[in-house]
Amino acid sequence: MNFIRTSTYSAASTTISLLVKLITNKIIAVYLGTNGMFLIGQLKDFLKIGNTLGTMGIETGTVKYTSELNKNETNFKELLSTSFKIHFYSSLIVVSLLLIFYNYITTGFSDEMSYIKDNTYKYILCISIISFSIQTFIMSILNGLKKIKLFVLINILATLISAVFLIYLVINYSMIGAFYALILSPILTLFIAILICVIFKPFKLNFFNYLFKVEYLKNLSNFSLMAIAAPICLISATFIVRYYIYDEFDSNHAGSWEAMWRISAIYLMFLTTTFKFYLVPTFTNLNNNQLKKEVFKIWKTISPVIFIITLGVFVSKDLIINILFTSEFNLINSLILFHLLGDVIKINCWVLGNILVAKAKTNHFILFQVEWSILFVVLSITLTNIYGFVGLSIAYFVTYVIHFLLLNIYFRKLLWRALNK
Repeated sequence: MNFIRTSTYSAASTTISLLVKLITNKIIAVYLGTNGMFLIGQLKDFLKIGNTLGTMGIETGTVKYTSELNKNETNFKELLSTSFKIHFYSSLIVVSLLLIFYNYITTGFSDEMSYIKDNTYKYILCISIISFSIQTFIMSILNGLKKIKLFVLINILATLISAVFLIYLVINYSMIGAFYALILSPILTLFIAILICVIFKPFKLNFFNYLFKVEYLKNLSNFSLMAIAAPICLISATFIVRYYIYDEFDSNHAGSWEAMWRISAIYLMFLTTTFKFYLVPTFTNLNNNQLKKEVFKIWKTISPVIFIITLGVFVSKDLIINILFTSEFNLINSLILFHLLGDVIKINCWVLGNILVAKAKTNHFILFQVEWSILFVVLSITLTNIYGFVGLSIAYFVTYVIHFLLLNIYFRKLLWRALNK
């Protein structure tokens, strides 16, 4: 399955997700404003950490080894059994720790986020973390088997149902509704994923009867640190910067900055969805000149696409802000140029980063994630002090330029020296 074909299969899911994000962002902007956008951004980061730890970060490893072992029934079932048990028991450990330390953890949140300190919210959150872990396990198998149509079907149904739920709760219950919608979505998605797998049977469900294999635990663990490091570094950096903006300016600036990231996520969705399906399974089986050719082929494909998209977003920025949000978010105008330029570099960084994941280069991958996070936080604070609010987007752009240069230096033998031969 090549890059273009994979992109075609993912187009339906991405288009629907895009439309849904347009609608839900508008609802949040109208009913909750910039302050609501800021609070939801902070809560999302908190939930992402719990969900990441609940999966032990082995989903990429599950994709890789599913792709490699699915032809051998015994090995495949042992892999699934081991992966499922890791997902399930790790989520139980996270939930147990969350219940024990919940009051301590939530003391750091503002009074406006007092809803999450409610016992009902706490228990639903625990169910949500377990659901997310199992749902991630199922989707990783489908990805590794390249069952893209089923993957897309689950995504479409989950996106539509979760969006309806979010809109209803925000309109009727304001901020508390948004908070509950965020933790109920993984539960709904798991239900849909199980239903689809029961109907279409993409893989046999009797893997529960197989033993837990230490060998597969070790193999999958090679990906844990990478998968955990990436979101935690990103979340920590954005969490710090978002609160810095709130303290340095106000919630309007922090909410507008969060909204800029949402715009970015929306138009990059077409590429990132395809990357999820394609890069790791493909890079896993390629080496040397074949890998180099694949990287340049992908760059050749995505570079004009991302350039046209970002140019279109910049030209129509006022229209986009009015459609997605409200006039309250006009501060986005001061961020958008350098943020778009940063996204152009970001996409190319992701291609190289996925080579590190596919080849299980754990130490180097983590080093690059830490480098990006520290650089982004330091540059955001430094350039904001120099240039004001626009300094945040300049920092975003400069961070990715440096990050891309460092990745190219690391891969110089693969990409550039071989190219001259």
